[in-house]
Amino acid sequence: MRPFASFLTAFTTVLLVSASQASACRCPDMTDEEKLAKATLLVKGRMKSITYGVDVPTGNADGEIARMARGDFEIETLLKGSFEGKTIQIYTGTGMGDCGRLEEFLRAALLYDRPDFGPIELGLTKTEHEGQTYYSSLICDYAKDP
Repeated sequence: MRPFASFLTAFTTVLLVSASQASACRCPDMTDEEKLAKATLLVKGRMKSITYGVDVPTGNADGEIARMARGDFEIETLLKGSFEGKTIQIYTGTGMGDCGRLEEFLRAALLYDRPDFGPIELGLTKTEHEGQTYYSSLICDYAKDP
């Protein structure tokens, strides 16, 4: 019985820590119009694939790296901004307190080729670091599911 009690205690602790991390993300109250105005790019299309655990520089002076997810997004329509190409890499957090859209990215990738699941719209933020351009979408940014 003692190993089960230890397991239950550990499991409960993990759940509580996860719940506190998940609640750490706070978005400012903004209308969809305000979110659209804030976006560097507004793309409409389909999520082709997801790569989990990609190292991305945070831009901090100490050279800190963040582990993120990257979605390869096929652009059907560019609604705002300018971008050359039909596929864009979009970075997001894992959703554990970092405001990530991982769950939405995964759902969109799983339903990529289903005709009854239309394209999604995402407002993207552009970041430059050491000559590299990164586009990201977090839960505080504009998004519209089909």
